[in-house]
Amino acid sequence: MKKLFGVSASLALAVSVFVAGCAKTDVAPAASATAAPAAATAAAAPTPEVQKPVSLKFWGGVPPESGPQEAVDNWNKANPNIKVEYIRYVNDDPGNLKLETALLSNTDAPDIYMNYGDDKMTKRQAAGMAEPLDDLIAKAGFDVEGIIGSANIKKFADGKYYYLPANKNVGAVLFNKKALDEAGEKLPTAWTWDDFSALAAKLNKGERKGTMLDPALSTFGEIILQTGKAKDSFIADDGTSNFNSPALKKGLELQQSLESKGIMMKYSEAVAGKITVQNELLTGKAAMTPSQIYIIRYIKDTKSFPHDFKVAFAPYPQFTAGGNVNPGGGMGDYMSINKNSKNKEAAMKFISWYLQEGNMSMVPGGRIPTNKKADAGKIASILIGDAKDLIDEDSLKALLAGNYTFPTAYNVPVPTELKAIYKDEMEKYLLGVQPIDKTLETMKTRSDTTIKGAKK
Repeated sequence: MKKLFGVSASLALAVSVFVAGCAKTDVAPAASATAAPAAATAAAAPTPEVQKPVSLKFWGGVPPESGPQEAVDNWNKANPNIKVEYIRYVNDDPGNLKLETALLSNTDAPDIYMNYGDDKMTKRQAAGMAEPLDDLIAKAGFDVEGIIGSANIKKFADGKYYYLPANKNVGAVLFNKKALDEAGEKLPTAWTWDDFSALAAKLNKGERKGTMLDPALSTFGEIILQTGKAKDSFIADDGTSNFNSPALKKGLELQQSLESKGIMMKYSEAVAGKITVQNELLTGKAAMTPSQIYIIRYIKDTKSFPHDFKVAFAPYPQFTAGGNVNPGGGMGDYMSINKNSKNKEAAMKFISWYLQEGNMSMVPGGRIPTNKKADAGKIASILIGDAKDLIDEDSLKALLAGNYTFPTAYNVPVPTELKAIYKDEMEKYLLGVQPIDKTLETMKTRSDTTIKGAKK
């Protein structure tokens, strides 16, 4: 009997050891006495609250139907936790003031916004309206060099980035090809501003002007100055203003000559009429105009601009024969994050996506992605789309294949003030109030004084 008890006891001990060993290797045995309270606690724990989506406001100057809304919709479908709302502001003086007022506001302020021009970017960075991006770029894992190229982005005095460019502009002279053919002229491929002036005179016919400019965007003075000095055109090599440049004089005199001969609408009339490139060119009121390929979105919009002629593209004329400066071209659509945004990391995630794939939605409207890895053939195909009867395909492809020097204005001191001085004195000349030499002398004197004051 004792022997039987001993065997039973040994067997019980062995089973006990076996069960204990299993308890150490299994994650949570169903029969474990210690697991029951934990399971009960887990069952009793409240369900975590569903995290509310982050909401971002994205301000830009392009109409939503021309690409931005599609890009935002694509993002929102794939990223339900970060909702982006696109808000359009008009890229003119009142529109830029509206943006800057909103950036300083605590309500309905943009998280992400587009800057159009080096002067506006410089001004907003100096005013503390933009967040430095370097740390955010690192956290997002965005490869600046591999995607855009660091040489194409300005670093400010503190050595930091305050924007990333989303659009590579390509400037062009756009032609009503029907008018060109009627005049028996070939599309220029390499030409000077004297050639431009002569061709504008030949294309001038009846109510159709030979050429035009949108005065809210540019004048021939600025454009030709850039073709004479692509880097920091407003500033001479000695640091003073460049407003006594022969290129600037040529530009202002060319515009005054075209206006006085009736080849171009007078500046005062163009300002009062708020004329635009798309309206004048596509309604047949002007035969050619210096602009950019973003006009393609208007060429395709035959509902707003009905026309039956093709638009052809030529490179810009040069101040010096053989040059390759592309005014209006270069990096643009500078994306910045508001210094006051409460969702900067989420904003950077959106910017990273937008620059790598999202802004392909902008191509149909004529905006070319800065992403070096973007498919160039696909871009050309998208730009033309089903509008082969309205766009001269060969000239567009030749333009896109060109090798250009793009103007930059990274090192221009007080750019807003210099721009205002230029406008003041330029208008006096074009309105016939003062002669060209007095205009340039006053422009330079005022600008040099302003630059010296800024250095104190």
